[in-house]
Amino acid sequence: MAKQATLQAIRGMDDVLPQGYSGEVYNSASWTALRRLYCEWVELHGFRYVETPVLESTELFKRTAGETSDIVSKEMYTFEDAGGRSLSMRPEGSASVCRAVVQHGLAASGGDLRLYYVAQMFRAERPQKGRYRQHTQLGLEIFKEADPTADAEAIAILFHFLRRLGLKQVAVQINSVGSPACRPAYREKLVAYLRQHEEKLSEDSRRRLETNPMRVLDSKAPQDAGIVAGAPVIADFLDEECAAHYAGVKAALDALEVPYEENPRLVRGLDYYSKTAFEVTCGTLEGAIKVIGGGGRFDGLIEQIGGPPTEAVGFGSSIERILLALESQGIALPQPDRPKARMAFFDDSTKIEALKLARALREAGIEVEFPYRSRSLTKMMQAANKAGVRFVVIVGGEEWGRGEVLLKDFDGGSQTAMAVGNVAAAILDSHRRSPA
Repeated sequence: MAKQATLQAIRGMDDVLPQGYSGEVYNSASWTALRRLYCEWVELHGFRYVETPVLESTELFKRTAGETSDIVSKEMYTFEDAGGRSLSMRPEGSASVCRAVVQHGLAASGGDLRLYYVAQMFRAERPQKGRYRQHTQLGLEIFKEADPTADAEAIAILFHFLRRLGLKQVAVQINSVGSPACRPAYREKLVAYLRQHEEKLSEDSRRRLETNPMRVLDSKAPQDAGIVAGAPVIADFLDEECAAHYAGVKAALDALEVPYEENPRLVRGLDYYSKTAFEVTCGTLEGAIKVIGGGGRFDGLIEQIGGPPTEAVGFGSSIERILLALESQGIALPQPDRPKARMAFFDDSTKIEALKLARALREAGIEVEFPYRSRSLTKMMQAANKAGVRFVVIVGGEEWGRGEVLLKDFDGGSQTAMAVGNVAAAILDSHRRSPA
């Protein structure tokens, strides 16, 4: 019988594995540390966690991202289920969160609403470094708040989070993309300008000129750069409300000590943005992946999917790109500061007692590995060394006959016999005095 080929993960949908089994960038210790630090940071700002399904109705993304957007027209994983419903794997976070807000009546509750998520997104695009078919996004949304200070705080939360991680060369770019009230006049002027250069535009930009001309400003095609540089800027077309809002965002960013650069060509890739749009980049990354986060205001999105008129602003940021940025600057994320121990026992007669002691140590806040079967003392020490633990608790032998165990401390090289009830305190005290 022929040997079957080994099954592998789909290209662009990668496994996250413990250190030693995976690359240094995407090991699970870094992954979980980044998630933990992000959750702690945004909860300090009053945000609460929300989780939405991976699958949504395709119609949700057509209504929100826009049928002509790259996400909907090129990048979504869409299929028809057994019931004939068109479903899509979630390509971005805001639409799903907004759907949940509408469905569960959260928009009708009193006061503003602050939600955050850590969620997997799916895009059917060509995989490359920092661009994957499955990626994990950190994001948040502030609902029911029109004040420009909310926009500034969303930007500041992301910027200061990245700086708290130790990242340098983090830059913020901002723009106002206006509102449905003032954009039509700008769109008309922009289209007239682009028509003059249509033959020189890239194929994608010629398509966007017919469907969504402002997206031409977002083109990365080299032949479009000079044309885009000479295009009219939307700042000249903002009405009084949008201009005042943009000025308020900049004033609040100054107060929050967030340095920023105004980029009049910044429009982002989704149709639902209004007023504020922003991106955060890292200077030690190259090309398209240097953008590690972005977002903006989307006041009309809730209404588009059947809810009441609701102001909203938020951002999304890629875990993978943040980890690449950290790697590019040689930054290791802090791991939980707790002592690590491994149990050892000589034979099956003491295995259950060792298991009971392991449970007690864990309840005291000590990370404990349990080996499940007895081995020679030499092999037990080798296994503990390989696992990178500092303490080994040895159950058995003469010490156990006296109601004691041996505590081996690799850091100091000591091996001490002590009563079972004193082990947890001894490990915690040694760890406090000289953490590994």
